[in-house]
Amino acid sequence: MLLALVLGLSLFVGALAKDKEPVVKVRARIGGTLMLSIESGEEISFEVDPLNHPEDTAQTELLVITNLPAYSITALFSEFVIEDFNYDLIANGKFFVRAKAPGTGEGIADWTVPKQGEMVLVKFEDGFTPGEVAVIEYKLSVDFSVPPGEGKMKIVFTAVPEI
Repeated sequence: MLLALVLGLSLFVGALAKDKEPVVKVRARIGGTLMLSIESGEEISFEVDPLNHPEDTAQTELLVITNLPAYSITALFSEFVIEDFNYDLIANGKFFVRAKAPGTGEGIADWTVPKQGEMVLVKFEDGFTPGEVAVIEYKLSVDFSVPPGEGKMKIVFTAVPEI
């Protein structure tokens, strides 16, 4: 009797199991991440004079970590003014920038005076990287038309996804 009950219960459970397939459905959502940080060159100091040292260069290294297929790096330059004379080094073509893309992206190969507003420094750089460094270079070149004094500027960098 017990054997008949176990056998009958097995057939009943087996019939129920036939209606459901032994399948597990799995779904994953992976968020896109794009991180930008300054590795070196957080503060730049130029020491120039028109006679003995008319030109100086410096650089900033930006670390990019992303799981996106491509990205660009933009920069927003503030005014670079010698306050006592209201002389803007950018507007007068004395400050320059260039950028090196770490991979297949496009940087700025030649020294270029930064544009007002946001400027693209590296574009369509390949992503999917656990960390790569883009190098941004600066040059200050003065002559006797530049008045003496001190100028300060801020540069804000942004990494932008390219899809």
